[in-house]
Amino acid sequence: MIFCRAAVPRISSRAITPRSRRAFSGSFLLQNDQIRSHPKISSSAPAGTRLTGLNILKGKEDPEAFPDDQYPQWLWDLLDPEAQKARLDADPERKARREFRTKMRQKIRNDNFLKTMN
Repeated sequence: MIFCRAAVPRISSRAITPRSRRAFSGSFLLQNDQIRSHPKISSSAPAGTRLTGLNILKGKEDPEAFPDDQYPQWLWDLLDPEAQKARLDADPERKARREFRTKMRQKIRNDNFLKTMN
């Protein structure tokens, strides 16, 4: 089985209303009340902290950390293993691809180990 991103239909940005853009923001598995809920994981930098070293624009100041509720929900989901597992279980194609990649990595490691034995 070959997985290809080209087979996924593209949706025009003009066809998506601002409300539906939030639905496609990566947290499509969560209901609206869950999206607005306070994140389980809190930020490592308190609100208002200067984040030194993250400035990418010449002549600008370092960015300032926002309160946790101003960050998008998908950002907190990246750090939550349960949310990642639920997202993976909801997409069987992505799950199959991940399992295939894991098996191939293990096969390569085993083959390389056996090569060192000879």
